[in-house]
Amino acid sequence: MKNSMMSSETRMRYGAAESFATVLLVTLALFVLVPLLLPWMFVFKTQLEYAYDPWGWPKAFNTKNFVDAWNVVQLGRGFRNTLIVCLGSILCSLPPAALAGYVFAKYRSRTTEFLFYAVLVGYFVPTQMVLIPLYKMSIAAGLSDTLQGLFLPMAAFNIPFWTMIYRSFFRSLPNDLAEAARIDGAGHAATFFRIMLPLAAPATVLAALLVFIGAWSDYMLSLIMINDQKLFTMQLRVAQFLNSYGVDRMPRYAAAALISAAPTVILYLLGHRWIIRGTLGGALKE
Repeated sequence: MKNSMMSSETRMRYGAAESFATVLLVTLALFVLVPLLLPWMFVFKTQLEYAYDPWGWPKAFNTKNFVDAWNVVQLGRGFRNTLIVCLGSILCSLPPAALAGYVFAKYRSRTTEFLFYAVLVGYFVPTQMVLIPLYKMSIAAGLSDTLQGLFLPMAAFNIPFWTMIYRSFFRSLPNDLAEAARIDGAGHAATFFRIMLPLAAPATVLAALLVFIGAWSDYMLSLIMINDQKLFTMQLRVAQFLNSYGVDRMPRYAAAALISAAPTVILYLLGHRWIIRGTLGGALKE
């Protein structure tokens, strides 16, 4: 009796608004999932199969498109360039963000609070707004058309956000740890590197993963800052191939797109526990 009453109440509460919300969420999910699934419909087909029946199932699972995409699109060179950009972005983003976040969290004063909000302003500046002065600055600094000229701006855009994250994480750590270290004779640097930074490992791994994924997936900044085809990243090489051949070589393009997306997907699958741990462990708490 009670179960029937509860089920009827649940059906009554699940009205038009809930149905509309469910349909809307499913539709938005399809907008995200369909572009991820479409390449798998073409990647195992030959060019003739795609031309004859682009939406049909392949007669055989042909893996030759992956080899052709790697060689024709020169994804090996793009992989190397993108890896350099990702590692450079991580190395130039995390150390200053962690150090600044620690200073802003543990040495609070009017000056540090002002400096923190001055740094935080950079987080709200859209990348598109500064592309022209950024390109002129890279030319003046001799960094035009170099990988350094690409990952240094990426790091500059990342530092404000991760400074805020590190500040929040370090503020959640008890001050007794730093006081005990000072009593034992540790200086400011020793306290930071030996005690505080190891405790912030969840935030550090979270930052490294997301900075890597963001740098690997970047297209707009790479398109503006890189003109030499030898320095093209993975995303630029795949886009160049599509611009050259259009959809006439869709099986090969689908293979190139899957190869370019594979590292970020694999990295997320391997590090999603660290992402959740860094989020729930205080890295995103203020």
